Amino acid sequence: MKLNRIILVFCSGLLLYACQNIDESTDLSQQKFEEEIVYRNLDLPAIDVKSLNENARLAPSKYKAKLYMAEYITAPESEEMGRTVIFDNKGSKKLSIDFSPFEKLYETPDMSYYVDEFRASSSVDVATATAAIDRAAQTWDEVTCSELGLTKIDAIPLPIGIIANILGFPSIDGAIADVEHLGFMPAEFFDFLAPGGSNFILGVTFTLIWIDDEGNPIDTNGDGKIDAAVREIYYNDNFPWADGATFDVETVALHEMGHGLSQAHFGTAFIKKNGTVQFSPRAVMNASYSGVQTEIGKTDNAGHCSIWANWPNK
Repeated sequence: MKLNRIILVFCSGLLLYACQNIDESTDLSQQKFEEEIVYRNLDLPAIDVKSLNENARLAPSKYKAKLYMAEYITAPESEEMGRTVIFDNKGSKKLSIDFSPFEKLYETPDMSYYVDEFRASSSVDVATATAAIDRAAQTWDEVTCSELGLTKIDAIPLPIGIIANILGFPSIDGAIADVEHLGFMPAEFFDFLAPGGSNFILGVTFTLIWIDDEGNPIDTNGDGKIDAAVREIYYNDNFPWADGATFDVETVALHEMGHGLSQAHFGTAFIKKNGTVQFSPRAVMNASYSGVQTEIGKTDNAGHCSIWANWPNK
């Protein structure tokens, strides 16, 4: 019963629209993928999140943080669907996690994002990849129901990332923005998430939450959601990336930026008789890559607006 309640929290505000927009061409007798929430207890200590300025100087945060969850998108035809992996299932069981305007990394309600230019892709040049990620961020920022005040933080010539540092990859263990695109990582980074994950995980978003002195998640604005500290996004360099073709950087960045802005996976996937995957409905926040997709769909827009329409007054 606990698992059912958790899934309902994730789908709140989106379920009605999904029921009204099932693709009529979908054969419901086909094999169906259900998104799985995998409980995996990783007993990491509380993390002292240090804010990192453009001169690479570190300052401690008011609260400590905890790695709470990771959401990843998969390659098509891998017989795997994206998963939500819960790394710490102690304390509050609520999965609804969002930024609070009262307790952000930097003392402003404006949202910020960062694009790493140090951990480059082996198949796409830095300028092309950076431009693609910037377009994805801009697409979310232009959703008319919200005023994110989205600001880009200038890149520094150093690798940063709290999770990368914890997993033993050369990295400064600080944070420079609310949502961070931290570059292309080698295959072994993604095997941490799932056995053989390097062969099917395209990108992953880690969510760190603020905790109090007793290690309990906090909710400073009283919206019933755990306060997000920072979200770190990494891309899998084990895949051949491209601009405007499979595997399209902007498409995956748009999906991961959606996670960065608190959206969960959406839609139901069916394996068709020819072995391909069909989503109902097709959306940016589908759990698996389904081709180049650089525009926000109705379901994605509805999910975003349900989270951000009242920012920063929520």
